[in-house]
Amino acid sequence: MFAAAMGWIGTVGTMGAYVMLTRGRWNATSVRYGVLNLLGGLLGAAGSTAYGAWPSVASNLVWAGVSLHSVLGTLQARRDQLMVLAPEPEPAPPPVRPEDSDSWPDTLKMPAILSAA
Repeated sequence: MFAAAMGWIGTVGTMGAYVMLTRGRWNATSVRYGVLNLLGGLLGAAGSTAYGAWPSVASNLVWAGVSLHSVLGTLQARRDQLMVLAPEPEPAPPPVRPEDSDSWPDTLKMPAILSAA
């Protein structure tokens, strides 16, 4: 009975994912869609294994493998996109010395009379 429940939960999961996709609620490249298909395939394979339905086991494992590949590809694409969007740090400006800049306050500059001596 437990094996039958796993098989039915897997079947409902994969069908539910497909319904969400066709109704436009989910995208085919969404992680939710892929994970629900992955879990549905694994549960369907586990339920079929208990009954010795080997063709069903094989098709469900292939289904789960395709879903896993899709999820990993989506996560890799998201990671790559974040790496491209991340700004590169700007180099620090060189230090400014008082003699190189006229922006220093006049109180810090030496009077011309004292600097000539």
